[in-house]
Amino acid sequence: MTQTVYSEENFRILLYYVIIPLLIIIILFFMGTKIYAYFNKKKNEDRTNFVINYWSNVMGIILTAILLSVSIGFALAFTQNVRELNAIEENKVLYYFFMVFPAFPLAFLIYYISKFIINIKKKEKLDNERGEE
Repeated sequence: MTQTVYSEENFRILLYYVIIPLLIIIILFFMGTKIYAYFNKKKNEDRTNFVINYWSNVMGIILTAILLSVSIGFALAFTQNVRELNAIEENKVLYYFFMVFPAFPLAFLIYYISKFIINIKKKEKLDNERGEE
């Protein structure tokens, strides 16, 4: 068994290796989509919207998968520590909250996957309409 230690140092590690890189990726992605939309909006609006939606959904899936894995790890470590300390009765609300907490990122992951599938179907529909013309 490994022992989990909640400390400022561990928070800094999580901050430097997960949270800050995710924020940088989100900011760069936002700037990239705005630049792409600016240069390609006049050419083909449907294709531009598809490309932006496609990459937004891919980024959403990747980011929520990362956050899901972090939340699962934290929830498992927290509930394990509470069980080992026999402190479930004193921390009942937190204990059950962190047991259910990974469901929130999982719901967002399912949402982004469904949006991705809808976007792909929309692309197929656009291609069929373009082929008929």
